[in-house]
Amino acid sequence: MEDFKIITLPNKKEEDEENNTETVEDISIDDDYTPPKKRYFFLFFLLLFIIIAVVVIRIVTVYDDYEVEKAWERQDSAESHYVSYNNNLIKYSADGIFYTNYDGSLIWNYTYDMLNPNIDICEDYIVAYDQKGTEVDIFSSKGFVNKISTTTPVLEAKVASQGTVAILLQEGTTSYVQMYDRDGVLLVSGEIHPENRGYPISMALSSDATRLLLSIVNIDDGEVSSELVFYDFTSAGKKEEDNIVATYQYIGAFIPKVDYVKNDKAIAFSDSRIIVFNNNLKASIAKDISVKDQMKSVFYNDTHFGYICEKATENGEIVNELNVYNLYGFKSVSNIIDNSYKSVELLSNNEIYINNENEVSIYNLQGIERFKYSFDETVYNVIPGATSRRYYVIQENKTESIYLK
Repeated sequence: MEDFKIITLPNKKEEDEENNTETVEDISIDDDYTPPKKRYFFLFFLLLFIIIAVVVIRIVTVYDDYEVEKAWERQDSAESHYVSYNNNLIKYSADGIFYTNYDGSLIWNYTYDMLNPNIDICEDYIVAYDQKGTEVDIFSSKGFVNKISTTTPVLEAKVASQGTVAILLQEGTTSYVQMYDRDGVLLVSGEIHPENRGYPISMALSSDATRLLLSIVNIDDGEVSSELVFYDFTSAGKKEEDNIVATYQYIGAFIPKVDYVKNDKAIAFSDSRIIVFNNNLKASIAKDISVKDQMKSVFYNDTHFGYICEKATENGEIVNELNVYNLYGFKSVSNIIDNSYKSVELLSNNEIYINNENEVSIYNLQGIERFKYSFDETVYNVIPGATSRRYYVIQENKTESIYLK
């Protein structure tokens, strides 16, 4: 016999309540429900609008004051130079080179005796050299690596990412190019005689040390001309005579500065033009920009370059014009600036820093002057901080971490 459980049958009222409850639950757990597509489009365009608004506000907002977040006292000579390096600070002068935190705490230092010290940096390596002297020193973030002593005066030295150093030397009328690895082993050596090519005045080394570029000036019957000579030390370049893979002649032009920038693209600055070259074996020309007005200053970083020139307005007034391009040759800035300035630099965050002793101006790539201020002390350098409104200001007797407001 089966067992039966006695249950209480619900009355009609209770049954109706249960049915109502079940109906509500069925609606709330409908897995097949999808929000209308219009809602997604609305949310997408709302988010896009917010992003664009934030970007536009950041671009057009200007600041005329700042707040000091931290300050560190410092005692330096007027001949000291400061550059950003590995999110810290390199200071160098005739007496030595110092690697410090921004608060001045020492990481390492090295003393030398140079009359005209200069440095070059590529990733983790630094080369310090005495221009027209005979000392070349190699450093990394860990400190001193090696010293190269020459018997011939040094005109310029460049360092690559693995510590390889190229040195341009000159004795009498003969110029020499030498390349050493970080251990001081001679890798490449060559001579340049004026009767054959002319006088090298600037040198550039690619980040992997496989390419070398020389700017050589010639004066023939009072006419100046320049030649850009590209050397390649890879297996492809060794097939060419003297490893020369490309040459360019510029009659009537003086080219005092050459360098390699992002992706090892070469760039050359003359007194009337700026040339950007492709990163290929024959270094074909990517962009050749002619400048009609008198160039006063040139500046560049890994992604942009520019110049300040003197320009006459319609009423005959002579003004300074700031021009900035990307490496594809597209102009992003063309602005008239104040006539007085001491130096101009393109910062790592692609802002243009213009210095006039204690007066500082910072422009963005849209040509807007984001910040202008006259400090109490002479400003040696301005270095971008971690965010868009923070900077380190290296002044005569102190370093300040500031926040624009």
